[in-house]
Parts: sequence; structure tokens; C-alpha cells
Amino acid sequence: MSGDDTYVYRQSWEQERARLEGLSEQFDAGTFRHLQDLGVTAGWRCWEVGAGGGSVATWLADVVGPSGHVLVTDIDTRFVDELADDHVEVRRHDVSEDDVPHAEFDLVHARAVLEHVPQRERTLRRLVTALRPGGVLLLEDVVFGGTHLALVQPLFVPAASAGVLSRAMAAVAGAFRAAGADPEYGLLLPERLTDAGLVDVQAELSTLLIRGGSLDAQFYRLSLAQLSDRMIASGLLDPVEASALDEMLSDQDTHWPSIGMLSAWGRRPD
Repeated sequence: MSGDDTYVYRQSWEQERARLEGLSEQFDAGTFRHLQDLGVTAGWRCWEVGAGGGSVATWLADVVGPSGHVLVTDIDTRFVDELADDHVEVRRHDVSEDDVPHAEFDLVHARAVLEHVPQRERTLRRLVTALRPGGVLLLEDVVFGGTHLALVQPLFVPAASAGVLSRAMAAVAGAFRAAGADPEYGLLLPERLTDAGLVDVQAELSTLLIRGGSLDAQFYRLSLAQLSDRMIASGLLDPVEASALDEMLSDQDTHWPSIGMLSAWGRRPD
């Protein structure tokens, strides 16, 4: 992760780990499926960039085993320090500024990282240089707001919830842009991987159905709880609507489309 102000959320927030667990609950299954399909196995050397709550790093450590190695990095490692082991190295690291390993890894993975990083294309190319010949880069970034919201409108139930929830998601997208982050960066990943010289580039865009009161919903409720004061102050969200959102997101009779997650992968030529 990058230490630049483009990261919208405060990692020191007392409920940040719970918020990240909600993100993991939504997207871990898809991430693990991609990693399995890419052939991650015992003995691989892997770099997990911007490890967040550590669920992907834990999976990688289990799969590569003692014969492999996992480097786990973030600008704030408080949630992953406990993972350090004989074959797991945890390191504080700013992926956009600090030196990166050269030609060391069979896999480099980052989820919901580059969207927040300044000089995204430069950072992506730095990640490519960390791959061994034949190594794989798997990047996953969000897609929400704008065209994505228009596409998924029919998934809001009850229909009356669509307006306020759509405006809330649009407000979060606005907060991203105001900070210099990109809420639709995921859509650019396939082209960026190709431009960086990777081959066999593929991608998948996923959107899930989120039900109120679920662990998945916790991600949205806590994200809005952290950002709502700033969005109201900047005029991105109406105070009356903001006060109704927590109840709506906790209502088990409500469901809505998740943010999109674009997963893109490619291989460094041999």
C-alpha cells in the first residue's frame, strides 16, 4: 500500500479490521479461485502487496508451505504481523516509493491497492520487474460509480432503496476522486498489463449480491461510517440520507449489488 493521501480510509480507525473482513468475505473466494487456476503450489515464492487484513497472505502461506516463501507488505502491518513465520516475511513497505525486489517471485498479487496509489502505471511496472521470467502478476481493483451503477440498478431490493444507496456509492466514488484515487481503475487493468509487457493477459469482472445484516454488508456499513462526516462536509452526501443508511444496510430484507472487482492477470515472458 502507499502512504500517500490518496488512500481514503484510515488504517488506524478502531473498526478498520472489521471493515476489511467484510471486503474479504465478499471477494476472497474469487481471489483464491484465480490463484488456484494460476497454479500456485508448494514451493512458490509469492509477494502479497498491501496485505490488509491478511486473509490472502494466510492462504498463500498455507499453499506454498515451508518449501516456499511469502513476502507480506503494507504501509501498516498491524493486522498481519502475527503471520510472520519461517517462510513468511512481513515488512512495512510503500509499494509506490520503496525499492522493490527484482526478478524474485513466481507470483505478485495486490487487491484494492493500485486504485489508491499515485503514479499507478509506474507502480504497476515496478511490480512486473519483481516477477521471475514466467512469473504471474494478479491485480484486482474496484469498479464502482458511473457506468457500473447504471448497469446494476435492477439488483437493488426494495426498489425504493436504489436511490439512496446509489447516491451513497456515488458519494464514496466522489470521495475517492477528490483524494486522487480512482474508483474505476479496475477497468484499465487488462490494457495496463499488456502495455507493461505481460503476455496471456486475461480478466474477470465480478459483482455479488449483498444482503443487509450480513458480514458482506459490514464492509459497506463501516466504510460509510468512516467516510460519512467527510462526505457530508464536502457536499457529497445529504445528512438526512446518511442517517438512514446504517438502518438500511442492516435490514435483512434489503439487498444490493456489491462494488465490482476486476481481476486481471498476465505472465512475464520467459
